[in-house]
Amino acid sequence: MPITSNNPIEVDGNVYPYFMINLAISPLVKPTDIGGSVAMRLTPYRVIEDGSSVSLPDNSIPITYMDVFDSGDADAMNAAATIMGALQTFINDKNL
Repeated sequence: MPITSNNPIEVDGNVYPYFMINLAISPLVKPTDIGGSVAMRLTPYRVIEDGSSVSLPDNSIPITYMDVFDSGDADAMNAAATIMGALQTFINDKNL
């Protein structure tokens, strides 16, 4: 399932409507709480006629939160909580 950009870029007449996602979420242990450090890179790509893809690594969008839960960014906090919930479901389903 491709991740679609809301603002695809165009280079040399070609539209790059999708993102390849590199995502890392790590625990951030604090004296009284555990937060979450998040690093993400969104790399635009497009699928060409033969089914292969072409990406634009030089146009990647980096996103970093030292602690997403202290960021004040409601969208980022909701996304992190959704991802953590999906991971918990996976752990439960695999009986890990």
